[in-house]
Amino acid sequence: METPIPRWITVLSALIAAMGLFVGCSLYLTPGTFIPGIDFSSNGAGYLAQMWGARQIALAGIIAYSLLRRSSPMLRVSLLAYCIMNIQDAGIGLFKGDTGLLAGASVATILTGTIVFILARNEKSQRGRSGTERTPSSHL
Repeated sequence: METPIPRWITVLSALIAAMGLFVGCSLYLTPGTFIPGIDFSSNGAGYLAQMWGARQIALAGIIAYSLLRRSSPMLRVSLLAYCIMNIQDAGIGLFKGDTGLLAGASVATILTGTIVFILARNEKSQRGRSGTERTPSSHL
């Protein structure tokens, strides 16, 4: 039996996906919005901005697909990938002295990490209630 995704997690995850789509598209169109002072007209910088945009759009698409499928395990994995990305972004913000990036990525890390934890706990409790969870004595 599939574990249902709580409504508040669905709403927050949909907002995360929408934000990722918005950021990804903005990186293709106006990358200077996110990192002012960089000349994105050069091939190298423009290329990196497009790669960053592609990453954002891909993660947003995976999260949205997980929600459409109403798959808690799939959503958990996609949000875990998003969480790992934000941990790295927070580290970049810390080392580069960008408090905006550090704060935003930290909040996103805590939010998605919490959602991943809750989804995993809900799946485990659902397995326990349905009797499909294996206990050490059931291996014999």
